[in-house]
Amino acid sequence: MKLVCMHCGNPFEGENTKFCSHGCRDSYIVSIEKRVREAVETDSSHTRKLSRDF
Repeated sequence: MKLVCMHCGNPFEGENTKFCSHGCRDSYIVSIEKRVREAVETDSSHTRKLSRDF
């Protein structure tokens, strides 16, 4: 079954996975952690900022 990677958008073969490689999975996790950290540290209303980013 053809799937699309959540990080890079490349199609790949697989089942029950959201990323084409461990590198894409790790990069995606780092990017989400960075966005959460930035939103929480500078904005008292961080839920509003997070909802705009996604």
